[in-house]
Amino acid sequence: MTDAQLPRAALISSDSTFVTQVKQLLTGPDRPLALELELTVPLYQFGESQVQAVRALGPELIILDLEESQELGLQLAQYLVEMNPSQLFIATGPVLSGEQLMQAMRAGVSDYLTKPVLAEDLRAATVRVAQKLRKTDGEKQRQPGRILSFFSPKGGGGSTTLATNLAIVIHRTTKGKTLLVDLDLELGESAMVLGMQPRFNLVDFAENFRRMDAGLLASYIDHHSSGIDLLSAPFKPEAAEGITADQIRRILAFLRQHYDYIIVDTPRSFAPPSIAVFEQADLVFIVSTADLASLRNIQRGIPLVKRALTKGEEQVRLIINRYDPKDTITVDDVERSIGLKVFWKVSNDYEAVMGSVNAGRPIVLNGGSPYTRDLAGLAALVTGIGAQLPSRRSRIARALTAPFRGMAGRTAKRREGGK
Repeated sequence: MTDAQLPRAALISSDSTFVTQVKQLLTGPDRPLALELELTVPLYQFGESQVQAVRALGPELIILDLEESQELGLQLAQYLVEMNPSQLFIATGPVLSGEQLMQAMRAGVSDYLTKPVLAEDLRAATVRVAQKLRKTDGEKQRQPGRILSFFSPKGGGGSTTLATNLAIVIHRTTKGKTLLVDLDLELGESAMVLGMQPRFNLVDFAENFRRMDAGLLASYIDHHSSGIDLLSAPFKPEAAEGITADQIRRILAFLRQHYDYIIVDTPRSFAPPSIAVFEQADLVFIVSTADLASLRNIQRGIPLVKRALTKGEEQVRLIINRYDPKDTITVDDVERSIGLKVFWKVSNDYEAVMGSVNAGRPIVLNGGSPYTRDLAGLAALVTGIGAQLPSRRSRIARALTAPFRGMAGRTAKRREGGK
């Protein structure tokens, strides 16, 4: 088996004797895993640069030395496993109490070896992990993720805020890997809504796409505390000039293989990159407010959207944002004017939403506002998980969620298998 085929391992230990022992095992000709990262700083010095090194590699196994501090080591393991729920650990250190061993297991430790570690015990543990990883790889056959495009025909329609908050709700509803992609490459604001300062962006990702794999992907993705990942738009609009529609197609196809849900904040234009998103999306959500300018733009643009769809007009869903039943333009007026049924309405909670944007904290993290409740219902419809649906919506709910139900079940089974 070549190095490229061997599962990747990382070692975290400041014990030079143990480091040498692991290197002898995992760099020899019969190694069960490939040791690709050594972090030898003391646990109390473990910081952002070390975490980024782990994220960039994306190792299947981490060998973690707890000798310096069981508490710090297990906190680190818990943090890393939250960042990557499929992460496996072999830990080593002093004799642990039964309670400490249970804590280690909850943190993702599959094997615990008491120091001094016998060479045959270390080899047996790594062989067990390697066999488990090979078996998992053979059984996985990951189903492609679902791409949901959110598009507003007019600036200020709230599409970015809705897509960002809905990504969080979908992640919390399904527990699936969820990525928010900001494809408004000139003036994207998803990072601002999340309160993040991304290290890299989609342009950096595109420039390095030829050598992209799961390990490199992690280094271009920013992880938000809510559990979702972000692939940001560039800060400088001119950086996006070289991005083509074909690049967008290839990038989205690649991301499908690594995420359960890809939420795309689509630019407010009908330029080729936007059309490429519509082609790739499983569902295209048109987000509009009930005003004449927005509805006029939908009327003008909907033929272009429909021509780009690969699975028919049933892929398009209309969402009325900032809905107020007292609006002069009613839902019936909207449906008659543009020939689309209103699929979902999101309450007008403008002050609370704008307050959350200005604070850099998504509103769905702040409690049960009407906006949050409406997004929870929308997420339930889209994923088929997590909420009782009103009976009057049962038919449309069944039609929409049919493609998602199987994937939701598979996602849950994968998570159960990883525990």
